[in-house]
Amino acid sequence: MNATTEATTASAEEAHTTTVTATATATTTETQLSDSLSLLLSSRATSAASSWLHELAQPGEHEPTSALLNYCKRKFLRPYVVILTVVGLNPISTDMSNVSACCSYIQALVILCVLLMGYVLRYLCGYRGDRGFSSYRDIRPGGYGNATDVCDSSGGSKTSNTIGELLFGYVVPSVLNLLSFVSAVLVCKVIEHEQLQNLIERVFLLSAKPKRLCRMLWFYLGVALTLLLLLFAYACCVVIMQPAQIIKVAWLAEKLRNWELCLRIGLLCTILLQDLVEIIILSSYYIECYLLRVHLETLSHKLLMHSIDSLDWMREILEFRKLLERVNQHVSIPVCFLIVMNLAYAFAGLVYLFKDFDFHYCALKLVLLNIANVMLWLFLGLLPFFVAGSVTRVCQNAQANGHQIRVRPFVYHNTSAEDLNSTLLFASSLDMSAKLFRMPIQSNYLCFAILVVTIVVLTLGMCLNLSALGKF
Repeated sequence: MNATTEATTASAEEAHTTTVTATATATTTETQLSDSLSLLLSSRATSAASSWLHELAQPGEHEPTSALLNYCKRKFLRPYVVILTVVGLNPISTDMSNVSACCSYIQALVILCVLLMGYVLRYLCGYRGDRGFSSYRDIRPGGYGNATDVCDSSGGSKTSNTIGELLFGYVVPSVLNLLSFVSAVLVCKVIEHEQLQNLIERVFLLSAKPKRLCRMLWFYLGVALTLLLLLFAYACCVVIMQPAQIIKVAWLAEKLRNWELCLRIGLLCTILLQDLVEIIILSSYYIECYLLRVHLETLSHKLLMHSIDSLDWMREILEFRKLLERVNQHVSIPVCFLIVMNLAYAFAGLVYLFKDFDFHYCALKLVLLNIANVMLWLFLGLLPFFVAGSVTRVCQNAQANGHQIRVRPFVYHNTSAEDLNSTLLFASSLDMSAKLFRMPIQSNYLCFAILVVTIVVLTLGMCLNLSALGKF
């Protein structure tokens, strides 16, 4: 009986011990689960917060492709095409109706006719881009003559144009301006085939900061508007300062005597249109070069950070080469015509200031206006070279990408040596550069050319008699 009681008591104590142990284990497990759940929630919250901060720091990187393309069309492509449409340079897309395409061609034809009328009016008024009205100066090579020969009381000139002045002062600059517009129309409406949209969409899909691209678009457009206002301000000042009739042909001036105000307004309107066409063509080239530069810089950064596969990078580089060739072969053609015209205006204005212009017979404010005009044409003529040189610099930097990933042990440590060598050989064999006049543009050669021009200008100033600055 006692043995049975002891056995029962031992079993009860064992059961109680087991229950206590199980309860303690359950409590410990529950505590561990609670702690793990808290850590999990905390890590998820931290991860969500860091992900939110990362998206805030780099907007657009993790957005869906359709939303990003929609943002690209609304904020970049559509305003850009509207700016091109102002002068009839909007590209013809496949989704454009036949009526819209026909209206686009008609608009370009109307602008062409207005440009032709402006060239004729420039000649009839004696207005030149490098110096304003030719009636402010003595065009005879023998000297300055009397004051009445240079700037008479009516503000006109008693001399007539020579064949050389007619050809190089009016015909050649007008032909260059006309060829730039015609070639731009052909590029945008015939050769384009939506390649501009392809370039913009590729840049937006690869870029981590699409808002910055939109800001840079408006920055370039703001600079273009400033240059346009400066050009038009010079034309307005010169036309207002011309005291006499602006038509220099005697028999035509008598018939149009009562239409003097309309002629001045018409001359200013045609000059504004010519300057507008030039500024839009140049700014379009600048914007496309900027997009190419951003595209290649993004590809290089992704390769160095190993966020893109080497084979995909090679494919993207080949697509970039096609876009670069399009800019070099087609988009740069109208820009080349404008470069020749702008630099010719600048150098002709410099020679005019150094040789022909006389402070004793014309107002000092006209001298200052012509100096500002020369600087403006020189800036417009040299800026495309600087923009093309920046694209060439980025292309040269891309050649070193293969060497840079070869010496990155922590980024490409899992990549085979064969893949690294293939990327190295591909990057080293790249020979890409921006071209103008079918010539590669490099910054070092550009700086040397500017140095030569500066020395020539200083030499002219030292050797020639600058009567435009007066005497003391």
